[in-house]
Amino acid sequence: MSKPLIREGRAELPAGAAPWVLDTRQWEGTPGDHAESLLALADVLSSDPRHFFRSYSAPEISRMMTTRSLKAG
Repeated sequence: MSKPLIREGRAELPAGAAPWVLDTRQWEGTPGDHAESLLALADVLSSDPRHFFRSYSAPEISRMMTTRSLKAG
């Protein structure tokens, strides 16, 4: 995804991804909730090389970010 296109609001949302993927201001929780979800996701992805090197789709990342019991698929 192109950072300039995202910044300019011209990037298209990947199919199946939540709107907050491109604009974190649309996250339904608090900034603290968003940070905790990012940290939990990073914890899962760094827990095993098979998770870290796997290519996750935008919808999978959305699902993992909004699922409290984060588990890599």
